Amino acid sequence: MDSLQSLGQAVAELRRDRGLTQKQLGELSGLAQSSIARFETGSVAEFGARKLLRLLEILGHELAFKPKSASFTLDDALAERQRLEAAGDL
Repeated sequence: MDSLQSLGQAVAELRRDRGLTQKQLGELSGLAQSSIARFETGSVAEFGARKLLRLLEILGHELAFKPKSASFTLDDALAERQRLEAAGDL
């Protein structure tokens, strides 16, 4: 996942897979249904870590990290930096 919107969409999918409505998830988590709706649709600028961890726990998941791309090397990073500098974006 590379954005808050994609994270919200993934949580929505988990919720639906569990057969829960936004209202039910809100009641279980102590969050307002409207907060969950905004998060799931990407209509929030930020969403607190505690809220996210609470939702994931209720949905039977946990937060895990993995490399974005195992093939991205230092040479790739330097080439990207040079490309951005040449384009005036850096």
